[in-house]
Amino acid sequence: MVKRMSIALALLLLQASSVNAFLCLPLPGAQQRHVLSQLTAAIATRTGKSNKAAAAVTYTPTPNYGDTQGAELYLDGVAVAAGATSLVSGVSWKINKGERVGIVGGNGAGKSTMLSVIAGYNMPEEGTVTVHPRATLGYLVQTAVSGSTRTLKEEAMSQMTAFRDAEAAVARAEARANVDPSDSNLLALERAQALWVEAGGEDVTQRVENILSGLGFQRTDYTRPCTDFSGGWQMRIALARLLLGEPSLLLLDEPTNHLDSAAKDWLMHFLTSYTGTVLLVSHEEELLRAFQCTTVAELRFQALELYRCGYDQFLEQRKERAEALEAAAARQAKERARVQGFIDRFGAKATMASAANSRKLKLEKMSIIEGPQAAVKRPHLRFPVPPKVMPELLKLRNASFGYPPAAPLVEKVDFTLTRGTRMVLLGPNGCGKSTVLKALTGTLPPLETGSSDRILGEGLEMGVFTQDLAQDLPQNQVAVDYVLATVRQKDMSITDQQARGALGALGLMGEKAMRPISALSGGEKARVALSVFALLPHNLLVLDEPSNHLDIGTTETLSEALAEFRGTMVVISHNKAFVEKLKVTHVGLIRNRRLIVEERMLRPSDWAFDTQSGGSGGASKAIVKSCSGKGGSKANDGKQDAAVADGGKANYKDQRARFKKMSAAPKRIAKLQVIIEEKEQKVEEYGKKMYHAGSDVAKVIEFSERKEALAVEVEALYAEWDELEAMLAEKNGQ
Repeated sequence: MVKRMSIALALLLLQASSVNAFLCLPLPGAQQRHVLSQLTAAIATRTGKSNKAAAAVTYTPTPNYGDTQGAELYLDGVAVAAGATSLVSGVSWKINKGERVGIVGGNGAGKSTMLSVIAGYNMPEEGTVTVHPRATLGYLVQTAVSGSTRTLKEEAMSQMTAFRDAEAAVARAEARANVDPSDSNLLALERAQALWVEAGGEDVTQRVENILSGLGFQRTDYTRPCTDFSGGWQMRIALARLLLGEPSLLLLDEPTNHLDSAAKDWLMHFLTSYTGTVLLVSHEEELLRAFQCTTVAELRFQALELYRCGYDQFLEQRKERAEALEAAAARQAKERARVQGFIDRFGAKATMASAANSRKLKLEKMSIIEGPQAAVKRPHLRFPVPPKVMPELLKLRNASFGYPPAAPLVEKVDFTLTRGTRMVLLGPNGCGKSTVLKALTGTLPPLETGSSDRILGEGLEMGVFTQDLAQDLPQNQVAVDYVLATVRQKDMSITDQQARGALGALGLMGEKAMRPISALSGGEKARVALSVFALLPHNLLVLDEPSNHLDIGTTETLSEALAEFRGTMVVISHNKAFVEKLKVTHVGLIRNRRLIVEERMLRPSDWAFDTQSGGSGGASKAIVKSCSGKGGSKANDGKQDAAVADGGKANYKDQRARFKKMSAAPKRIAKLQVIIEEKEQKVEEYGKKMYHAGSDVAKVIEFSERKEALAVEVEALYAEWDELEAMLAEKNGQ
């Protein structure tokens, strides 16, 4: 609220005077920069050009450094929203130095927004986010390094601040020592060189090469400008730059998007040995397991729940928590029904009014235990029946593809795509898989147009999904409007209800379908693009990394829909679990710039090109072992065994007595009914005697005391009856 009022006040002041007047407003630094950036955008929108005074002030995202009470990161009462939609609230969380936090949740739950708030890119709706003053924060921004004019190596090393500072200090000290080789200058040079070594100067070249090669870059790439690389490779440059900066607090938002399996495997090993504090947002279960989380934070149902364990243990504990909560809610419901039954039976009796009222108060004060919220039903996606098409859908003849002046990525392709083919294209990043897909879709023409052919079969209806399609959607359009406008270009009969139904089937229900695409998360944007697939009939689907940005549930939904699809498809994916569900009939491999297509099912060896020595199996096994261990020594176990033995007899006697009491409960309840009825009759008799005693005060007092004593006895008998009924209810529940 304060943020919105500040922006509104600033805009009013701007209309009355100028931006310079706003610069004097006493707002916190980060908030003032945020407001100024919005003012700059507002001026540009209103006037069609940027205001020079405002343009001079740029918003540089800055974390909020301050007192964290000893933690590396401290969130106090934080609420996060996307536009008018609340994502999570009431988050109070201390993250200590060295923790490894896996942040999980469905698309649109608020994971990326939470990271951006921690990094200072956005402000929380409520509460504060504080970073330790001595921490250095690194954040993998999904916009990568587009537009950088540096070379790959220069950009990758651009955030190695400690090394750069030490290198500059050595240069200055050398310059002074060359001019005046005095003892003091030589000593200063020696100290500068020691700091350079401490900053990793001796092995900096090796570190840079290890990270760049681990992410798939070749030595010949080091001198290429960043603008030469595609979007996926630019993401790798951004990741390399971040890792080489070695921040003490590392925020990673889906770092494996656009990585092939070899680079994913390398990143898993790298993060395992990273000594700083890491917050990782990911939908990839394999990565979350190998990451060796110390904490898993789940964003779900507008709340954040913490699990102090690894990922596999988190899955078990989440299930146990839900079952325990459900059982507690069921027990409480039975207890409430039993107490209400007591009130209904005895509330009208004058002698039991106090007992009934006390139970009524107990019922009113009882905090209701709500059972676990039902998980949103996993959406079911079904592609339309494919239109009829000729047996040969598409042919490429003697075609080479690439990007001049560089050498062709794929040469002399002779390939016929026949009806019913379900092909996966495999190979490391950069080998030409996406190039082959572009060749199939016609977006990339062959290099030698005169001697090559691309022939389409009669009746071909092709649907294309690329890894960047979700990001290329028109951001200003409402989700359902975009889906309608797109599908109606081919089928005017599609109704608004059908478009909403497709979006709803993929989890974008109600208000979410009416949001601008810019207000959706990356995974939700991918769902919008997939909704178009769900409405238009195709007989050929061409998909490039379709599971990127999708949460686990939606990825399973897509894989199931593709497995049921009766048409032809060509898929690129490094998600092994996803590909193995697609009922593949053909495997395409790119080797030595040639496309080799084999009619067969997948083999384990098809993934060999992605596997580094050692693999990730050892890490995964270590996690399972550490999570499943109970801890404690044999001595402690012995003490516990002794304690159990000492208390064994007492426990046995208690259990036996309770069992006897429970067995006798029905007879005892029947007897209690008779006793209570007799005593209540005597209570009524004493009431009549008090009335007939009239003015004899001594008699009235005597009868009153006897009546009260009987009422106490009746109350005790009802309490026993209550206890026995509870025991029987427990027995029946078991």
